[in-house]
Amino acid sequence: MSNSTSSNSNAGVYLIDADTLRCEYANRTAQFDLQYSMAELRELMPRDGEPAFVTGSLLPLLAPLLADEEQEIEGETSFRRKNGATFPVSVRLLLWRGPDKSLFIIIAREITGEIRTLRKRDEEQLEGRTAATSTGIGEAQPLAIVANSPGMVFQYIQGEDGGHFIPFISDQCINVLGIEVERLKADPALLLDLVLPEDRESLRSSKAQSAASLAIWNWEGRLWIESYGDVKWVSLRASPRREKGVGVIWEGIIINVTQSRLREKELKESHKRLKEMSAHAMAAREHERIRIAQEIHDDLGGNLTAIKIDLDWLARHIGSGGDNLLLLAKVRTVSQMVDRTMHSIQRISRDLRPGIMDFGIVAAIEWEAKEFGKRLGVPCEVACSQQDIDLEPDMAVAVFRIFQEALTNITKHARASRVWVRLEMTSGLNQKQGVNQKQLEMEVRDNGCGISLTDLRKLDSFGIRGMVERASFLDGKLTVSRGQEGTLGTTVHLAIPLVPVPEPDIVRSVVMELKAPRS
Repeated sequence: MSNSTSSNSNAGVYLIDADTLRCEYANRTAQFDLQYSMAELRELMPRDGEPAFVTGSLLPLLAPLLADEEQEIEGETSFRRKNGATFPVSVRLLLWRGPDKSLFIIIAREITGEIRTLRKRDEEQLEGRTAATSTGIGEAQPLAIVANSPGMVFQYIQGEDGGHFIPFISDQCINVLGIEVERLKADPALLLDLVLPEDRESLRSSKAQSAASLAIWNWEGRLWIESYGDVKWVSLRASPRREKGVGVIWEGIIINVTQSRLREKELKESHKRLKEMSAHAMAAREHERIRIAQEIHDDLGGNLTAIKIDLDWLARHIGSGGDNLLLLAKVRTVSQMVDRTMHSIQRISRDLRPGIMDFGIVAAIEWEAKEFGKRLGVPCEVACSQQDIDLEPDMAVAVFRIFQEALTNITKHARASRVWVRLEMTSGLNQKQGVNQKQLEMEVRDNGCGISLTDLRKLDSFGIRGMVERASFLDGKLTVSRGQEGTLGTTVHLAIPLVPVPEPDIVRSVVMELKAPRS
């Protein structure tokens, strides 16, 4: 235990789960004050919305922290010992928000006559304090030096003269950073040296913003831990305050979040694999549709055509007398059934894989819009500034299926009298990569009754969900919205990024010249 710890042993430090208000940790002073062991404190259930050992009201002090209205709160309340006796305490409260849970940090001192005298003396000394005595701040007003805490508790000072000090650090320093407490105190720059080069600027900028606005210093990044030979993810959260003649003082905690980061990475990779599998399944389904359509067309279509020819031959060679008339009527009836079956096969094949897709996405959209208008008697107007848009086959099929589903929803729900479709390819220069980024946009709008918010939020809206999933497989975005208040209709908007096409060298050279500062 460091000297700072022993010099502040009269402060009880508590870590309280912000959601359950159960005690996660209490230092030895806190356990002595309350007469509870750590195991007993963990088992205590909150009473009346307060931590179990609090008898005075603590909620009014916690509320501003939860609302981010205050970074730290000071006040007075009462605690209850195990034997039932209560005692007044002065408390200092902070809120630390971690990736998995949030903790209230409570620093409590019993209010006695001696404490009041010491407090008054400290306040008088603080008035005359200068930057030269700044290292005394960490000893006079500690955040907490918490043994066995979930992270490394620290106080960091950025002096008015630009100097940096770390007056105290908890013993978890060796576990979190892999270096000794005294070594980091002697050389605060070691902290920045541990940060991976690509994460250092974010650490500097977050600290500078916190110092300028006195907002919570919140940072997450990677450290190279030499003793472990590995990289760790850590989360830093500290509350700043400014003291005249001293500078900006942060008090906070650094917690190892490597495991949660690894879980997050695994989850992202799992989602990526699931997305790839779903995209593969969707592509396989489309290919199977094409195969079935071809089989139906070539096999069933060919057989029905042969049957039709034979029936026509029979009809020509059956005589006109007696029983032959009945036989002739039967042949004609069968021939009509064959005609209807052939029309059904053509429709099914067309739905499985429209032949018009071979002529490009624009032609396919225009053809489907005309078919929609014929079936429902609802005009469907298509506007496209390009004669054709060159797309990968799988992407073209996905866009066409989304369009079909949008028209199906209009048929089922919209009660519309008119539909407008906009299809175009837009482009713009990606400044970072120096490439021309192209994007396909499709908008399907109707003048119907408009989709309700309830329908938008339905979990079983498989039509909309299917459209959204198809778009996401192509790294695109699909939105469904209703008209503004006082207007009718629903709008489906699809945006899909296309493969970036590098600009020719001469174009890139001109762009770089235009961006260069002129003397």
